[in-house]
Amino acid sequence: MKKIPFTLLLLTLLLVPLASKAVHKNFYFTTSDGVQLYVRVAGEGKPCLFIHGGPGSWTKYFYALGGDVVEQDMTMVYVDQRGCGRSSSPRNNDYSLARVVQDFEELRAHLGYDKWLLMPHSFGGTIATEYAYTKPERVSATIYINSTLNLEEAKHNSINNAARIMGVPVSDILKPGVSLTDAFNGVMYSLNQKDLMYKMMYRDKAMFQAMAAVMDTTLNWHFGSNVWNYKEYEQDFTLKSAAIKMPVLVFSGKYDYSVGPEHYKTFRFPNATYHQLETGHCPYQEQPEQFRQHIRSFLAKLE
Repeated sequence: MKKIPFTLLLLTLLLVPLASKAVHKNFYFTTSDGVQLYVRVAGEGKPCLFIHGGPGSWTKYFYALGGDVVEQDMTMVYVDQRGCGRSSSPRNNDYSLARVVQDFEELRAHLGYDKWLLMPHSFGGTIATEYAYTKPERVSATIYINSTLNLEEAKHNSINNAARIMGVPVSDILKPGVSLTDAFNGVMYSLNQKDLMYKMMYRDKAMFQAMAAVMDTTLNWHFGSNVWNYKEYEQDFTLKSAAIKMPVLVFSGKYDYSVGPEHYKTFRFPNATYHQLETGHCPYQEQPEQFRQHIRSFLAKLE
């Protein structure tokens, strides 16, 4: 039997734990148009880009409230989008879909990934669908978490459910001459005033309060203030979903009234697996282990 030199054996033993060690780093990445994006990379396994919602929020609400459970199975790349959270704003106010997708593409190339998974939550579903539709060669699979692909329908769902929660007729909210967006903003304000907003997203008020505690309103919210200048975000992305052929996993919540419990039924992905959980808008927070198990099963099929 051939003996392995001691120095080679020692080197091998030293490298094994290093190879299996999870990645964890934070940094700022500068885009080609000079925007500083806050990036957090954590976990081990297949690379996956988390696309946060809002519009205009940040990534911390996901990994701080239980979403980090998926870091056991994937290398998660968290990016505060341009004009959001800890990232800077573009000087020319460019928040177009194409530019946001380009940000992600530039970061992917910088990290050296040929492909990665996408994991959008809520409003992030619109961006992820555009990304997977325009750059299918760079997306290996997509995991939609309580995502909207049609903002107009989502607003209708929210208004109908808000009316039910407050015990008023929908006609009191959707009044003649009032735009859908103004009606939506108005009813969200009313829910806040009545301390009922949590019922749109959760069954447990304490979980809503935990989510609210993570949100830092002193950070950048420029994207959220400017996104509605770009009508492309209000298109019906379910039409594009029909052309997205890579594997797709879709989560929805039986009690998610912010997007709508039935909204996922409008999706047209040809290769999708659906799971409706006994949760509201944030299954990673409400049922983290069940959330993780569904993702692990999905990942196993990608091998």
